[in-house]
Amino acid sequence: MEEQKPVNGIIVQAMEDVMHNSMMPYSEHVILDRALPRVEDGLKPVQRRILYSMNELGVSADKPYRKSARIVGDCLGKYHPHGDTSVYFAMVRLAQPFNMRQTLVDGHGNFGSVDGDSAAAMRYTEARLAPLAAELLRDLDKDTVRWSLNFDDTTKEPDTLPGRFPNLLVNGAYGIAVGLATNIPPHNLGEVIDGVVAYIDNPRIKLSEMMKIIKGPDFPTGGSVVCGEELYKAYETGRGKVTMYPKIKIEIGDNDKRNIVITELPFQVNKKTLLESIVSLREEKKGVLTGISEICDESDRDGMRAVIRVKKDADPKEICKALFKATNLVTTFGINMVAIADGKPQQMGLLDIIAYYVAYQRDVIVRRTRFDLDAAKEREHILSGLIIAIRAIDEVVAIIKKSASQSEAKAELRKTFDLSDRQAQAVLDLRLGRLTHLDVFKLEKDLAEVQAEIAKLSAILANKKEQMNVIKTEILAIKRAYKDPRRTEILAKKEDFSIPSEDDAKPIENFMIAYNVAGELKRIPMKNFSLASRDFSEKTSVRDICPILMPAKTNDILYCFTDKGFCYKLDADSLPEVKWRDKGERLDALIQTNDPNEKIVGMFVVGDKFPTGKLLFYTRGGMIKQSAWSEYGVVKSTFQAIKLREDDAVLRVEQEREGTTVMMISAQGMCINADRADVPDQGRIAGGVRGINLADNDYVIDAEQVDKNGQVFLLTERGYAKRVEVASIDVMVRYRKGVKIIDMKADVNGEKLVFAKYVTAPTNIVIEATEDYFMQCNTEDLRVEPRTTKGRAICKLAKGEALIGASVYNT
Repeated sequence: MEEQKPVNGIIVQAMEDVMHNSMMPYSEHVILDRALPRVEDGLKPVQRRILYSMNELGVSADKPYRKSARIVGDCLGKYHPHGDTSVYFAMVRLAQPFNMRQTLVDGHGNFGSVDGDSAAAMRYTEARLAPLAAELLRDLDKDTVRWSLNFDDTTKEPDTLPGRFPNLLVNGAYGIAVGLATNIPPHNLGEVIDGVVAYIDNPRIKLSEMMKIIKGPDFPTGGSVVCGEELYKAYETGRGKVTMYPKIKIEIGDNDKRNIVITELPFQVNKKTLLESIVSLREEKKGVLTGISEICDESDRDGMRAVIRVKKDADPKEICKALFKATNLVTTFGINMVAIADGKPQQMGLLDIIAYYVAYQRDVIVRRTRFDLDAAKEREHILSGLIIAIRAIDEVVAIIKKSASQSEAKAELRKTFDLSDRQAQAVLDLRLGRLTHLDVFKLEKDLAEVQAEIAKLSAILANKKEQMNVIKTEILAIKRAYKDPRRTEILAKKEDFSIPSEDDAKPIENFMIAYNVAGELKRIPMKNFSLASRDFSEKTSVRDICPILMPAKTNDILYCFTDKGFCYKLDADSLPEVKWRDKGERLDALIQTNDPNEKIVGMFVVGDKFPTGKLLFYTRGGMIKQSAWSEYGVVKSTFQAIKLREDDAVLRVEQEREGTTVMMISAQGMCINADRADVPDQGRIAGGVRGINLADNDYVIDAEQVDKNGQVFLLTERGYAKRVEVASIDVMVRYRKGVKIIDMKADVNGEKLVFAKYVTAPTNIVIEATEDYFMQCNTEDLRVEPRTTKGRAICKLAKGEALIGASVYNT
């Protein structure tokens, strides 16, 4: 194009040329410097500048909040010469948990809401970096990234941040440029990191295999998303769409009316606008929507809860279907994965983004390792010079004393000991106090450590596999520190979406109910229970030792009898569903208890048919109570099950068995085998009758029904154990002192029994030696002995040590 010459000071140029010459630079600026994120750190320039400014200001996660206006002003004055509103809005978005899957700014004050409320003015709010943002900035000072001059060439700013986690996929991106746009959905941090690790392990991994790890988008607002062929296409080509559904259920309200309750919305749906649109539709009185009687927002700081009250004669599920069609309760997310890569905008699939990210992280690791290696070599150089000088310190001092100036001393030191300029200067700077033998030894130790570090860094720098291992190790550490559960449910097809209703019959599932020594209740699906490794090992903890373990179904009720004499009724499906070694919930977290320290001593599963027969209660003070099951068919979920003395506690509750007697064993080794016919039936709140006549300071450690075909396993606090045949203990009337069942040391303190258990088959017993050490023995490992022997030692204890207790290891 021929350049136009000015005529009378005026340049005449065709409009199409002016537009072309102006529009192209403008487009390039908007695309590269404003609207699109970089694939490396997933940030737009304004976001990167905000985080870098906050890092320079020192407002990290462990520091006090700083005024937002100060942060915006600093970013504006140094790096981003645009409107302060654009900078503040960008910072606000980084702090909004309903827009960011993992927030990068920790906002203090009003930062807006899911209802579309805007944030307060920047003079009123405060902010600091979120903990995870530190992982984007980590190692920035180690020459890990490239730098450019800022807009007025007064300082430098990073072209990208080190980005130690895949932020582009984790938080997604949204932006509109000139002729280009991007809309990348957010994903789960743990899944994305696992995907990166899988790619490092196998760079030829197929997309179908990767999608088993990164299952689909994970929106901060939760909900459900249909991820079928459309998602595969989007991840393959970088363009596609997915359908988002809300988390919605139907509850039974007052007067048996139905309420439609919305607890989670599709991503970026404005709750206030949505409810207003539903109100408008109801007022138009179209179709089934006339069945809506009232709409109210019951959301609070604990979460979202929008309630649509339905008239008694209306069908709530039909209303939901109508709302899905007429409102954005169901909406689509158009995936368009465009980001700056290799200096230009590119549309990329999932594997492309991960490949670019891994290559960038390798570059970061190489640059950081080279920086650390140079620093370590410099340190080695200085330490070597100091050690040379200190080993000949008398000669060094003499040289310095006779030198006329510092420069002369430095020159003489270099000549005498063949030191470099930096080494000689380090010797001159050495304080006299460091010339002790200890400091000489420390210098040699430091030198050895630095040389080991140099060898390690050199190995990383020379080996691509080692570099990849460093990436894996560090990114998995981030996953362990910051991962959280998936919020968005993945649906294979839209037919999988369902609206749960309290009217619907719950599917009946089989579980194992466990109560462990730590006092935690949990339910384990039968499939998980069957597959779990439950063998005793070094990893066994109090959570794996379950004195109570029984099968139950979803619709069963648990009757939990406690040591304080109360009974608590729980729905079986109210217990947390976990794996075998996972943590459960304490009883007081599931139901309001009379004492937070209550322990369950008996548990029964009650199904459709209420049990018949009798219950037997045994107490630490030697009491026995026998009551009919019908006494406990009360409506209340909490009630008194036995009347106890103030200093007494229930040891065990069990259901009667025909042809048995009752055996009670005390800590001092006394045993009574009482005839059950001598125990009368009593009411629910009765206290029972005396079962054994205890000596002063004695108490019952075990009581249960036995028959003459079994044995009693006994364990003392000194580690002696044995088995005794029940047949060798005569049956007598209750409330007698009984007979000695084991011979124990009669010293000043007096040895005690810590555990006793009636067994009819080989039984694993876990012995608690200390608070964090357990050992296991099997009852068959011990021989059957008479009552008068002391048994044999099954564990060695130091003088003064004693066993804490033991439990049956139910698996």
